[in-house]
Amino acid sequence: SKFILNLHDFFPQNAIDLEILKNKLLIKFFERMERNAYLGADAIVVPSQSHKQYLIEKKKVLESKISVVYHWLDLEPFLKAKRSNKFRKLYGLEDKFIFLFAGVIGPSQGLELIIKIAEKLRDNKEIVFLLVGDGSSKKDLMKMVEDLKLTNVVFQPFVSLEEYPELVKDCEVGIISLTEKNTTPTVPAKLTGYLAAGLPVIAFLHPQSDGGEIIQEAQCGYVVRSGDLDQAVKAVQAIYQEKEKLQKLGNNGL
Repeated sequence: SKFILNLHDFFPQNAIDLEILKNKLLIKFFERMERNAYLGADAIVVPSQSHKQYLIEKKKVLESKISVVYHWLDLEPFLKAKRSNKFRKLYGLEDKFIFLFAGVIGPSQGLELIIKIAEKLRDNKEIVFLLVGDGSSKKDLMKMVEDLKLTNVVFQPFVSLEEYPELVKDCEVGIISLTEKNTTPTVPAKLTGYLAAGLPVIAFLHPQSDGGEIIQEAQCGYVVRSGDLDQAVKAVQAIYQEKEKLQKLGNNGL
C-alpha cells in the first residue's frame, strides 16, 4: 500500500525547542523514527513552502516526495453564523472589547505573554482577554492571573465545533500565539477560522512561522515577534484604538 505522511509539526525538534524532551537517548530514538518516516513515505504533504524547504535543506528529503497543501476549511458555517452576543452574555462580557484565543493552552503557545500584556493594560476596563480551551499550561496561567489579581483575563472551557463560529463572531480580535522558543516552520491552523469569520488578527509569532507572512499579505491584522512585550502591548493598543478599521481588516482576511 502507499504511505502518505501528512506533516504539520517537526517532531522531535519542537519538543526539544520547548525543553520538554531533554534525554539524549530518547532524542536519538525519535530522530531515527523521524528519518524512517521520511524514508518510508511515498509522499509527504506539508502546509507551507517553508515546511517544504525545511525538509529539503534540514532533513535531506527528496523534493519530488513533497507536496504543499495549504490549510483550508469549509466557509459555510462561518458565513451562516451571525453575531448574537450569546457568548458575551454567557461570559458576562457584554460591554467589553474582546481579544479571543481559542484552542490548546500548552507550552508551545507561550500564552504567558498574553497575561503580561493584560497586566500592562489592567487600567483599561474595556479590554478583556478571553482564553477558551484547555491544556497542560492552563492551571499555571490561571495561577499567574490570580497572583497578579487581574480581572481582564477570562478562562472558559472548549466550545463545540458547531458553536465555534458563533463564539468567534462575538469577539473583536483573534489572537495567534506561539512561543519564541520554537525554531521550526508553523502555520497556526486556528488562523483560518479567524479569517473565515472575518475577524481581525493579532499574532505573536517566532520568525520561522508562516503565519506572520499570511497576515501581512492579507493585511488583516498585526504581527509582533513573540517575546517582545513592549511591541505586543503597542499592537494591542493600536488595534483597540483603531476600531473603525476592524471591519476592513476582517474583510481583508475573509
